[in-house]
Amino acid sequence: MKQKPTFHTIFTDTENFHLVKDVGQLPYFMYKTEGYDAELISYRNNEEYPYLSKEVKGLKLTFIPDKGRFFYFELGILSYLWSFSKSIDVLNLFHFKKDHLLYLLLYKILNPKGKAYIKLDMDLLFFKDYNAFLYSKYLLKNYLLKGITKWIFKLTDVFSVETEEARSYLIKVYPELKQKLICIPNGVDNLYLDEEIKLRSWEEKENIIITVGRIGTLQKNTELFLEALKEVELNNWKVYILGPVEEGFQNFIKQYFLEHPQLKNRIIFTGNISDRKELFEWYNRAKIFCLTSRFEGFPITFPEALYFGNYIISSPVSSALEITNNSKLGKLAKAEAPNFAAAVQECITEGFLTSKRFEDTLKFSRNNFTWPGIVKKLSDKLKEDA
Repeated sequence: MKQKPTFHTIFTDTENFHLVKDVGQLPYFMYKTEGYDAELISYRNNEEYPYLSKEVKGLKLTFIPDKGRFFYFELGILSYLWSFSKSIDVLNLFHFKKDHLLYLLLYKILNPKGKAYIKLDMDLLFFKDYNAFLYSKYLLKNYLLKGITKWIFKLTDVFSVETEEARSYLIKVYPELKQKLICIPNGVDNLYLDEEIKLRSWEEKENIIITVGRIGTLQKNTELFLEALKEVELNNWKVYILGPVEEGFQNFIKQYFLEHPQLKNRIIFTGNISDRKELFEWYNRAKIFCLTSRFEGFPITFPEALYFGNYIISSPVSSALEITNNSKLGKLAKAEAPNFAAAVQECITEGFLTSKRFEDTLKFSRNNFTWPGIVKKLSDKLKEDA
């Protein structure tokens, strides 16, 4: 019997919630639908990982000891690669980090036939800033970074980014990546959702707007969302803000409702929702999903919202164009309160949202943003020249 190829993801910060994000979903679906013997390698960061029993049942999660660091390098990772590189057919790392150079070098020395794959999970604006820094006045430091970048490119067989815009930019700046770089977005586990959630029809949807995330963080820019909502005539619509609220943001909320008491019954903070089925039911009920982030890579909330047919209104983060099919199934608004308010107002105007738009959104979601289809593209790329 032919032995299954092995796919090992090393992400030492893995917590339970990572298992249902790209960190866990990539190796899980490489196992479930692509026939790999997949394993996720991490330190133990939670006492329990309950998602292992159902959401990613069958995925191997292996804990390694945290042995500290030597400069930038995690000794636990180096020890693991020293012991197991020869048995790893595909080594998967996340993000573009300078410490990857030593990990990749060790892996390739011990297993020259093995393939290395890096999911860049990149915010395009960040990478543009990084590239500009490489050509700034700090010549010595930049010379070293350029060398590290060059060797990471050479040692890695496949890179992926989440948007075609990011792929085009990187190939323009680094033409040597053209044959190595693919675009695969983040997605949803449609197999789980089809089994656990009964999708509401358009007629069963409610006049609800939601946003989901870590409320009050610099990244999520929740204050912009609230400032915009002051200018919107919500009429028979309600807004639900889902997620844990930063302690420092509580005073902002308190003052906001003191100044605008008429909105207290229109804008509701739910707090953290740890039950995934409960969270998905909010998407299922809602018609509109809003995101006001200052920066994002490819937030998992995008494909989740799209899966349930939500119309997406977003600040112009790098993945917003693609998740809205070039603004055909959503709207991009400048990260300024008047612009965002105008976008929301237009979308809740009677007749703007229709069953046809809803059905088009569902179709676009299932054709482009489900994990089985996404990992198939990665698996095909890894098999090239195998």
